[in-house]
Amino acid sequence: MTETASRKYATLALITLILLGMLALLYAQTKHPLAPSEDAYITYRYARNLAEGHGIVWNIGEDPVEGGTEFLWTVLLAGTSRLTGMTIEQSARTLNLLVGLLAVLTLAVAAFIFSGRRLLPGLFATLAFAAGPLSYHIRAGFATPLFTWLLLIITIALYQLVFLPAEHRWRRWAFIILPLAGLLLGLTRPEGVLFAGLALLAAFILLDRSGCRRLLITTITWLILPGLIYFLWRWHYFGYLLPNTFYVKNAGSLLHLRYFPDIYELFRFMAPLFMLIGIGFLLDAPRDAMKKLAILAPAILFPWSYLLIDQLQNLGKRFQYPVHPIFLLAAAMALGQLALRASAPGLRRKNLAIIAAGVVGAIFILFAPFVALERMTLMLLLIAILAGIKFLEGREPGVRASHLAMAFLVTATALVIFNAQAGYRLANSFYPTVFDDREAIGKALEPLADKGYTVVASEAGWIPYFSRWRAIDPFGLNDEYITHNGLSFEYLDQQGSDVIMYHQVKNPQPPRWADMVKTLRDYAEARGYILAAIIERKGPDDLHVYWVKPDNPDAQALIRAITGHDGRFIYQYRAKEGDQEPQ
Repeated sequence: MTETASRKYATLALITLILLGMLALLYAQTKHPLAPSEDAYITYRYARNLAEGHGIVWNIGEDPVEGGTEFLWTVLLAGTSRLTGMTIEQSARTLNLLVGLLAVLTLAVAAFIFSGRRLLPGLFATLAFAAGPLSYHIRAGFATPLFTWLLLIITIALYQLVFLPAEHRWRRWAFIILPLAGLLLGLTRPEGVLFAGLALLAAFILLDRSGCRRLLITTITWLILPGLIYFLWRWHYFGYLLPNTFYVKNAGSLLHLRYFPDIYELFRFMAPLFMLIGIGFLLDAPRDAMKKLAILAPAILFPWSYLLIDQLQNLGKRFQYPVHPIFLLAAAMALGQLALRASAPGLRRKNLAIIAAGVVGAIFILFAPFVALERMTLMLLLIAILAGIKFLEGREPGVRASHLAMAFLVTATALVIFNAQAGYRLANSFYPTVFDDREAIGKALEPLADKGYTVVASEAGWIPYFSRWRAIDPFGLNDEYITHNGLSFEYLDQQGSDVIMYHQVKNPQPPRWADMVKTLRDYAEARGYILAAIIERKGPDDLHVYWVKPDNPDAQALIRAITGHDGRFIYQYRAKEGDQEPQ
């Protein structure tokens, strides 16, 4: 094949890859039964208040509070809504879809180029990414797609810094992209600073002295100085050193080991990727294998940092799976190494670097069959077959090259299909957002928003957002007083709580949720509140309980707003017209 023909083929293959990836993403969007998550509306409330000119506040006219942990996402939502006239919900859907498409495009191009401009390795990574957790996170409404995209950009920049020639223009850009993406990552979610720090550490270890000096300058310019300015502004604006949610989610324990299975499940699901990556390490030059391991190290370590917090609001495993495309990219690179070439590599002399690369590769390979889920067995078998085909290349003269090529094509195609299916099934297994009472009752309370009433709602998303009432979050995520002083009868008296709502479950996580529910229930009973409704969600041990202040002038209207939803959800108890006492 001539050079011109080869270039045309590569261009056509890349365009095909991008289009298939984007089609897979759009297809998955139509199949996953998901609307924005209830917790996403916490950020939406901040963004709407900002868009309407009130600042980043929970309650209009009150002091700012950093109850959301997605600062950049909040600003983007507010700015988009203000500029386009779209609602915050519409802005979130539009921005998340655009970012999702950009993320798919980014991975498609990177996987294609880094795998040696081969279509199948690119499809292996891109389709699984497009149809997998990303498709769920786009519809969930959080900043997860943006966070995922920035993690991927940082990793690609690392590969460029380490493996591209010094004079290559993309390597020169990578010196700026790496710290700038790190800054945006930290602005998107605070823990992004940790991943950016790990990535920079890997870069400083792998670069020579000249490269380290240049990266240090760009890091100071594009990350440290603007990050420090933002930090000082945030401290001045919100009044606390750390986000309010940090104090809530770190209460009670330094390590939250009960979430270990959630994080381990991420690596368990990616076992076939680790097997591919391990094989790639064995095929690589030892020094290159160790460099690739160092580049992967931030993605390996970062998910475990979430053991430091209560993983509240971890819908769709959005704290763990943003690293997924990083491992897909590494696996695509390894799959490219398995592709047949004109000549097979010869045996290398043994030395310490070869032994180290071999040990790491073997560990990655052995990890896969030891922990792989049952449905992943076929993927592991396909990878083993590909490795066997690669081993035969150039070593068995009796095996025709055309037969090996056909076997590789069929096996790799099957691997692409099953990997995409695995990602799709994973996303479909995440918790679906369904219609429930919080959305309906929040909307029913909105006509009374101008009365100045206050709702105390343990579920701080739908009810505060749709009602537009002044709202108290009794768990403290959006209330600095409760975060630092605790929930008390005196505070509830002071706030003039007109409607109290709490979510009562058996054996709640975290356990202190039960203390909050008990305080709210005891307060409502002690102050003579009317029990307006008990709504069953998933069974008798999963309840939403609503109380109404008896001397509120619109008490009966509030009860009707809460109980007037026949056929939409199951009431265990509904107050009747004229009821004044709990039953």
